[in-house]
Amino acid sequence: MQRLASHSLVSLPSTPVVVSRAAGLAYVGGAVGSPICVAVAVFAACVGLGYAGAVGAIVAMLTVIGVAASMARYGFVRRHLDRQAQLRDRARRETGRLKVLRPAGPVRQQQYIELRNLVEEVEKADAAEAARYELQDLLDHFVKLAVSQQRCLDALRLAGSHDLPQAIPISDAQRSKRRREIMLRRMRHREECLARIDRISDELEAIDELVRLVAQRVACPPLDGDLDREIERRLWELDEVDAALDQLSA
Repeated sequence: MQRLASHSLVSLPSTPVVVSRAAGLAYVGGAVGSPICVAVAVFAACVGLGYAGAVGAIVAMLTVIGVAASMARYGFVRRHLDRQAQLRDRARRETGRLKVLRPAGPVRQQQYIELRNLVEEVEKADAAEAARYELQDLLDHFVKLAVSQQRCLDALRLAGSHDLPQAIPISDAQRSKRRREIMLRRMRHREECLARIDRISDELEAIDELVRLVAQRVACPPLDGDLDREIERRLWELDEVDAALDQLSA
């Protein structure tokens, strides 16, 4: 039992070690594959090729790669790599949003761009508030709803609902019973689509108002509680000066 316990205790730290090694290798790969490292390696290879031929080019390139791999241990390099990874992820996310939002039309696209700019301003002013209200996820929800609304509008156009009457007479000799039932179903579906479009429009406008509200709250500076105290202190000093002058003149 003691041997089993000792083996289990020894095997516990293996997972953090594996994670740390994987993270270190990821930083090394990011440093070696960065545009700066690639540009310097190409320049060094060209210089080495001119001075020592192919062997010099290979040695110069391997030297640059080794230096870049060793610099991946430093904190400022890792912070730079993390920042670049975040920018790439954000650019990829933004490209996906615009691609998905394209069928929704220019009006929704313009509205989304305005909201995205507001979210970016909030993130620059107060990243904690932007993360607290999950504004990026809210933009994803806006795109999803805009696409759903456009699909409902397309469904109405494809179904040709404009040729449907508002109501079907109960006794209509020109239409068979089956045809009247089908038309009734189409009319019900049209009403459901219209109601869904109204609900989605209301939700989209609510998202718009919420993003603008958060932007207003972040843009407005907090009220300093010492303002009243500063004024009161100066009024008290004026009262003391007036009282001293009165005593001197008495």
